[in-house]
Amino acid sequence: MLIRQTLAYSPAQILSPLTQFATAIILTHYLGAAEYGLTMLVFASQELIFQVCLAWWTTYFLRYAGSHQEAEARARLARTESAVLLGTAVLQVLATMALVTFGGQTPTLAFLLGACLYVLTRSYVNFLSERARRDVRILDYTLLQLGAPLGGLLLTLLLIATFGASPARILLDFALVHAVIALIVALRMGALALPGRPDMGLLRAALAFGVPISISNLFGWMAAQGIRFVVQFGAGATALGLLSVGWGLAGRLATVSAMVVTAAAYPLAVRAMDAGDAEGARRQLAHNSALLLGLIAPSTAGVIAITEPFVTLLVASEYRAATIAILPWALLGAAIRNLRMHGWDQMYLLFEAPRSMVTMEGLEALVTLIAAALGLYWAGITGAVIGTTIAALLVAIADYAYLNRRFGLHAPFGFYLKIALATAVMMLALYGMPKIGLPILPTVKGLVLAILTGMVTYTLVIGALFFREIRSGLRDWRARHG
Repeated sequence: MLIRQTLAYSPAQILSPLTQFATAIILTHYLGAAEYGLTMLVFASQELIFQVCLAWWTTYFLRYAGSHQEAEARARLARTESAVLLGTAVLQVLATMALVTFGGQTPTLAFLLGACLYVLTRSYVNFLSERARRDVRILDYTLLQLGAPLGGLLLTLLLIATFGASPARILLDFALVHAVIALIVALRMGALALPGRPDMGLLRAALAFGVPISISNLFGWMAAQGIRFVVQFGAGATALGLLSVGWGLAGRLATVSAMVVTAAAYPLAVRAMDAGDAEGARRQLAHNSALLLGLIAPSTAGVIAITEPFVTLLVASEYRAATIAILPWALLGAAIRNLRMHGWDQMYLLFEAPRSMVTMEGLEALVTLIAAALGLYWAGITGAVIGTTIAALLVAIADYAYLNRRFGLHAPFGFYLKIALATAVMMLALYGMPKIGLPILPTVKGLVLAILTGMVTYTLVIGALFFREIRSGLRDWRARHG
């Protein structure tokens, strides 16, 4: 079930972050460091604003929508949901204006308008995506997650070729595409409803469950993106732009692996909990974490091995030196953070312990920001990234120890070890290529050869190490479909 669901969601979960990854690279060729840093700050801030203003509702919906099946209950849910969307839209506009102003520059009216519309439309896309995921509407989920960023990128490139590049218009381009796709999908899903009097009991329940999680997500965002503000105020707008390339690429690459599993895996664990099978939910999360590591480890290690030719080929020359220096550390930190957040930390939601989650995420945010500031003082933007990576490792160790003791989380360390071994063999193969006359050159051909070498090596070693599990899985599949 996990693998089948994962494969169904994989086009959106792989191609969407890759599209955002491509956007981050392409814009380095059109925007200066200060403009690039400010634009990427809006992109990243949208995630923060969504988590603060709207994620409390989407979290509640994802976890408890199954309990509202009767017609009257669904009507109350729809009325309350529409009122929530309307009310939080005002909060999102205010938050966007505050964050753009807090960015350290005086924005133009056009940029402020673009930022507000981008945040509103992207948040609505995120909201609809959670609804589609809960209802297993894979086509709608794919349209939202892939169509929105891809359409925005294509429209941006078209208009850049005609009118040139500006941060304000880039944000407006994406906002327009988001709005069109969101409207189409909302009509398909029947998700449009007139705002009505919200059900106060339902609203209180959603706030009680979702607000602690939103606070936790806020702290999580600060841990993942707070370094941008540390660098902005500690080293200036140009340094922020130089940081943003490597930091953004690392985050998107890690997300490709993490969300491939999470989109399909978490609902399976929820079903087990709804059926009263707490132990089954624990096993599901353990399996999820193993599959997650199996995707994160080789992708992270592979990009680290080819960082210099990869960056040289794709990133504009102004950003190359800084990106080559920080990308490996940023990748490692993002991998650790995603394994914890999308693997282990689902326990907090399943066992309804949001306050504990808030405490852990708050600790991570505090430790990470302090480490980033100390690293920036010690060794510039590279030192800031190294500091956040060390913080991510320490927090992950503490987080696992707590979840193990309180909720009985038992990670499959035997599987982890096999994955680590396969990843190490892959790394040896990549680093050994130049020694056999196959240097990894900064060309499309050179990178494709390196990627294929890594993929084949990892696949063969994983196949050998998990031979019994694969054979058992194939036997079960044949029994069900034979």
